[in-house]
Amino acid sequence: MVVNWSPQRSDDKLAYSFAGEVITVTLNGQSDTFDFSALPDGQAAQIKSTLPVCPVLAARRVNGQLEVTLLKYHGPNPTPEEAFPKPMEVV
Repeated sequence: MVVNWSPQRSDDKLAYSFAGEVITVTLNGQSDTFDFSALPDGQAAQIKSTLPVCPVLAARRVNGQLEVTLLKYHGPNPTPEEAFPKPMEVV
């Protein structure tokens, strides 16, 4: 899975855990799980969340590989790495 980040300024706490193609997101102590293991190749997912803000902005499978775009919160005065995070590969 390739994770692309969409950085945003927020004081909220956002954390991710990954298990295969399942992403568990915790936002301010409340969690939701997103399972993309059944997403067909060439398809984009319809994403809904029980969280106040959906942290998964996009998910699609391209040539067999899952690509997701996730929110990434940072505080005031972010470092360049926080403001412009590089994509991450999750195995």
